[in-house]
Amino acid sequence: MKNEHGVTMIELLIAIALLSIGLLALFTLQSTAIQGNRDSKEATTAVFLAEKKIEELKNIPFINLTLGTTTDSSNPMTGSGTPGGIYNRSWSVQSYSGSANMKQITVTVSWTQSGQNHSMVLDTLVSK
Repeated sequence: MKNEHGVTMIELLIAIALLSIGLLALFTLQSTAIQGNRDSKEATTAVFLAEKKIEELKNIPFINLTLGTTTDSSNPMTGSGTPGGIYNRSWSVQSYSGSANMKQITVTVSWTQSGQNHSMVLDTLVSK
């Protein structure tokens, strides 16, 4: 029996197959991470737009807050609130059922990404 050194063809094919499976899993993981980061960025932007509108409305004197629902004139808007993006923002000001001296503000920011509809809703109360 001869003492042979080296790698046989079958060992080489098995090694290549295992390496390919590992790389494929790595690429899939990377793709999922990129998608998750994009989704998080969009949700963070939606919260920013909603908080910005809530702060604007809270700075209006209580007596001047008009009851009803309003759609932003900049829709669809970018993350900075300028026209031309993917976000749609609307808000409502309602009488608060617990007190005549309070109003409830609800801001909704919605967007569509990759064929899926998403929305972020923030509520706050303001008083006299």
